[in-house]
Amino acid sequence: MKTLPELLRERVAATPEGTAYRQFDRAAGRWKSFSWREFAQRVERWKRALHAESLPAGSRIAILARGGIEHICMDQAALALGFVPVPLHAIDNPESIAYILSDSAAALLLVESAQRWGQLSLMRARFPGLKRVLCLEEPEEPAGAVWTEEWLKAADDAGSAEPGPAAVSPDSLAAIVYTSGTTGRPKGVMLTHRNVVSNVLALLEIVEVRTGDVFLSFLPLSHTFERTVGYYLPIAAGSCVAYARSIPELPQDLREVRPTILVSVPRIYERVYMKLQESSIARLGWPLLDYFVARKLRAQFGGRLRFAITGGAPMALAVASRFRSLGIELLQGYGMTEASPVVSSNRPGDNDPATVGRPIPGVEVRIGGNDELLVKGPNVMAGYLNRPEDTQRAIEDGWLHTGDQASIRDGRISIKGRIKDIVVTSTGEKIAPGDVELAIGSDPLFAQACVIGENRPFLAALLVLEPAHWAHEAAALGLNPRDTSSLDAPAARRLVLDRIRKALREFPAYATPRAAWCSVEPWTVENGLMTPTLKIKRIAVEERFAARIRGLYEGRATTSGARWMIARILRPVRTLDAFIKERLGRPYHALLGAVLVAEIVHQVRDLASRPAPDDVRAIVSIVVATLLLINQLAELSERVDRRLAGKPPR
Repeated sequence: MKTLPELLRERVAATPEGTAYRQFDRAAGRWKSFSWREFAQRVERWKRALHAESLPAGSRIAILARGGIEHICMDQAALALGFVPVPLHAIDNPESIAYILSDSAAALLLVESAQRWGQLSLMRARFPGLKRVLCLEEPEEPAGAVWTEEWLKAADDAGSAEPGPAAVSPDSLAAIVYTSGTTGRPKGVMLTHRNVVSNVLALLEIVEVRTGDVFLSFLPLSHTFERTVGYYLPIAAGSCVAYARSIPELPQDLREVRPTILVSVPRIYERVYMKLQESSIARLGWPLLDYFVARKLRAQFGGRLRFAITGGAPMALAVASRFRSLGIELLQGYGMTEASPVVSSNRPGDNDPATVGRPIPGVEVRIGGNDELLVKGPNVMAGYLNRPEDTQRAIEDGWLHTGDQASIRDGRISIKGRIKDIVVTSTGEKIAPGDVELAIGSDPLFAQACVIGENRPFLAALLVLEPAHWAHEAAALGLNPRDTSSLDAPAARRLVLDRIRKALREFPAYATPRAAWCSVEPWTVENGLMTPTLKIKRIAVEERFAARIRGLYEGRATTSGARWMIARILRPVRTLDAFIKERLGRPYHALLGAVLVAEIVHQVRDLASRPAPDDVRAIVSIVVATLLLINQLAELSERVDRRLAGKPPR
């Protein structure tokens, strides 16, 4: 099989009566199942209606709807007719959606509700190429939208002819998936049938997915991770996919559907982990742990979960380790939209949760300049839509620049963090903020965290506290949790910094934030501080809270910067001093002095070249410290000289 329509045709032919999908019917109050044969018949109906639109080959079909039977029927119909699906994030803001509809030149839009279309219709002039708008819910006032049931029925009544096979090749586009855009406009990633199918077949080689397996899908199908692993992979394997009703109803869906495989971003596991951390029972030995916690936890996930696949964001080692200890295997992988998306993954029986596993079959990886992970293989995208220069920068000689710093050891990949996110403090320390934020987030008090410190003397943290936990802690401190000013109380600041230090106890001192500002108002897609895939927009966060950030550093930057610089000077001096005294003796004390002076000159010049005016006083502090160090060195040299000469110390 080389294309996605072939993938579906082969599955329907192989197991026509097998259960393909389950979806909750709210009107009937029960789960409804669809066999592969029934699903194929539904797709044919959508194909006839879509074919009747007489759109040219390669037309873009935008889908702004939750995951479910209707979404995948449109997706499969579009693919079979040689059209290109453009999945949109259901929670994205109207401005971003309007931009994507324009950039992709979408000809047809399938939208969840009339209300959603009402927001977009106000910007109709921005995407003039849109010829048809379909609404899954019957609109009270059409306003240019057609109810999908009427659209499908019209094609049935017209007796539309069965559309013939379209010219779909492995190099035809299978989707244009827009990246989240943490730093600017989202980019349309062009993925071919070859890209996606190669990724699916490679996954089948490393993970045993059976026809009897059941997936529970709750991630949006606009997420490439869910599209490939939670949608196309089950088609190839003949597994059943049940579509969750909603995130609030997910716990109930897990118990009712009882999935054997779960595909999720780490957040769901992190939330469970936080609940476990609050329980003293979780620290018991295995027999009691299994009795009190593990069995109940496995039951909450349905009781028959074989393994869970996680990706889309980094996962803390402590979270994966705790789940493994409770009998739930978490397989962490790594990928990106531009790689269709899976690059590497851990496997059952070969699972190192401290890494993102080994490259999947057919994919090559290597480390390039600045420790950047480079990827090559049939899964690498065709390019960015309408952005040839960005495409050239992203792919060189077939190697995809991931933008992630990584290391490879014994064939396993470890991700250090995004290169563009690496924080370089004014003292020269380099820190991956994602690792720090992940560790901070393991404390249930902290719902969200953004670490800052670029060109500043130390790290600071902007935090969103979990309201219920803050209410409990505030009461213990004698503070009113409903009064936002209580977050600035000295006792609250001490509590937060103590919890940060505890969460980061295994990190070096320079990677531990020494100041923090807290809020209980969450960062969301709606307020512009999160992407639709729930990644923090760092630039937006720093701009929104610029005044708060200045307050964290005012009055502290100078002394802290000087202290860090002095520490940097002392480290090599002390090491060399010990070596010289023990191994080389008196003649080389002059060398020690020369090294000391050279190091001081280098540090002062480096600091003076930085633009921050607050560092001027830090330079003065270092000069004063230098004089003291030189005086101490002179005294040390004299003592050593007198001892070597057999004279008593003065």
